[in-house]
Amino acid sequence: MVLRFTQFSALIICLLAAQAAPAEKIRTAVPRASLNYLSIYVAEAKGFFRDEGLENETIVIGGPAAIAALVSGNVDFSGAGGSGLRAAAIGAELKAIFYQTEKVTWYFVVHPSIKQVADLKGKKIGVGLIGDSEDRFSTMFVERGGLSAKDITRIPMGTSSGARIAAIKSGSLQAAVLDPGGMIVAEKEGLHSLGFLGDLFPLPFQGYVVTDKKIAESPGQIKRWVRAMVRSLMFVREHPEEAADIGIKKLQLGNISRAMLADATKAYARAFAPGVPGVPSPEGIKNILEYEIRVPMKMNETLSPQRVLNLRFVEEVKKELEQKGPGK
Repeated sequence: MVLRFTQFSALIICLLAAQAAPAEKIRTAVPRASLNYLSIYVAEAKGFFRDEGLENETIVIGGPAAIAALVSGNVDFSGAGGSGLRAAAIGAELKAIFYQTEKVTWYFVVHPSIKQVADLKGKKIGVGLIGDSEDRFSTMFVERGGLSAKDITRIPMGTSSGARIAAIKSGSLQAAVLDPGGMIVAEKEGLHSLGFLGDLFPLPFQGYVVTDKKIAESPGQIKRWVRAMVRSLMFVREHPEEAADIGIKKLQLGNISRAMLADATKAYARAFAPGVPGVPSPEGIKNILEYEIRVPMKMNETLSPQRVLNLRFVEEVKKELEQKGPGK
């Protein structure tokens, strides 16, 4: 009897010790606190990281600086997916492990006088930079509508949605590429969306990268991080109003109401892969290699996916969640 009591006591002590074990502290970098990165803040607020034994700190740092922080070990995960892929293509020991969306999230917003693509002939369109993905997608959009690239003038406008909206309203532009949040604001200002650029073709967007060293040394932690993020994306899609409540507190959105953010969140989720998100489709992977690496870097060689991608963690998570049911 004494032996059984001692064994039982030891079991209780072990369980309590496991529950009291401190969470692993990690840091995730995102390029900006925008709607595109709402999921990281939702994962924190809803306890999805905590469920995985993780304590995440989100910091805002983008582009090459974020990759430098990743390589140096100052952050564990980076949402600077494009910069990370291009660094990996020229030899950096990095891999993309997870994509939030299967499509780009941009909308093609126009002045009320523009009713169809044909009306854009001779008009000015605002993009981020000439030659970037926004530029390529907007050009493809007007070409599919019957115009040629020579029929429009693309104007580099940087990243500010507000500046693009103001330029359309003033008449200095007639159209611009906007993210879902910008699109909702533009519609409130009397502009309208002519089309969702994500419908052109799959291009997985908002990738996260880690170092090869991280993959070798902490594969379990990576999988738990991925599972928390996949659950967060599903929550954003299924509960846009509650996700908007979190976004209002955490994101840098300017003058946008909760109702507008909920609408923008629904427009954003339109870019998610169906079912359990996070895994790029085969066509999407092909387009990542083409439009995120080969075209912008002007590379002649063909890259293998294995050189820049390691999707085994998100593939395992997707399979497990599908077996349990997406709501579990």
